[in-house]
Amino acid sequence: MQLCGISTRSDTSNQLALRQYLSHFSRIDLDETSLEPRLGIDGTPCIRPVVQNTSVKLIHRAVELGYAEWNPSSGMLDLDTWMIQLMYSQRPTEDYAAPQTASTTTSIAVPQARLKLPWLQMIAALFVMAAAALLFQLSRLSSLMIRRSSIAGLLNSDVRSKLRGIAIPTVGALQIAHTDIQAVAFLRTTEQYGHNGWRIIGRNSEQVRCSIDDGTACIDVDLTHANVHFSNRVSIYNGIPGEHLGRTPYMDDTKIVFQYIPVGAVVTLIGTLVPHDTCYRAMKNVHVYDGDERAEVRVLKFRVLLCIAVLLVLSVLMFILRPGR
Repeated sequence: MQLCGISTRSDTSNQLALRQYLSHFSRIDLDETSLEPRLGIDGTPCIRPVVQNTSVKLIHRAVELGYAEWNPSSGMLDLDTWMIQLMYSQRPTEDYAAPQTASTTTSIAVPQARLKLPWLQMIAALFVMAAAALLFQLSRLSSLMIRRSSIAGLLNSDVRSKLRGIAIPTVGALQIAHTDIQAVAFLRTTEQYGHNGWRIIGRNSEQVRCSIDDGTACIDVDLTHANVHFSNRVSIYNGIPGEHLGRTPYMDDTKIVFQYIPVGAVVTLIGTLVPHDTCYRAMKNVHVYDGDERAEVRVLKFRVLLCIAVLLVLSVLMFILRPGR
């Protein structure tokens, strides 16, 4: 009795190989229910044997091994068999392609779904974001590149300016815990070691009113709301100053990192200082740098160059993918 849904190849070697392959299976190796004959398209009975205790169908395996080929006209096909036959028919390999028989009168067209991404629109969106990032970095860079003015010239002006002078506390300096360091501003970060490693359990900053002297004049500035940039730091490990590199941390160990501006350091203030009572108040748009702003300028210049490079690459991609090319 013939097998459903397949037919032997025309060459004798494949026919012999199919017979040899099927001869390896006896009736006791096959599922009894799969040996029940079924009527094919032309009314001829056929079977679809399945290996016992498995889901391996011999018609599938014969096609996979190249001993036979799909042929719906040779017998009735199940839905899953039809789907597998359709999958093999879409392969470019000739050995597994579905045969075009004369008895087949109906052709089934299956649309092939292709995922088409809007590359041009995506690149245009990235171009806009890169341009916005470039403008933002240029605005920050231009605010730092203004000319430095003297404190004597600031006394009669309320425009944005850049001042540089020595910072001395007007009342009392801030004391860095467990050290002899005195500061005009610091940022304290407290970490604790636990089961998941080091985690931050607290962070706070403090600033004091200080006197800024650049040799031309002296003014008092309240740094409470200023945006302070630190360049000095010290670590306190379990109350002992010093880095913890090389030490094995234990549960509940604490580490405090202070970033600070020491008393008597040269500071640079960039922004608009607002007169308030007997001093000037630095608002949130005022940047205070320990020393000068050259490190920040270098970072911003690198970001500007990076944005320009991204824009150039995106421009080339948009030229390549433009419509009509």
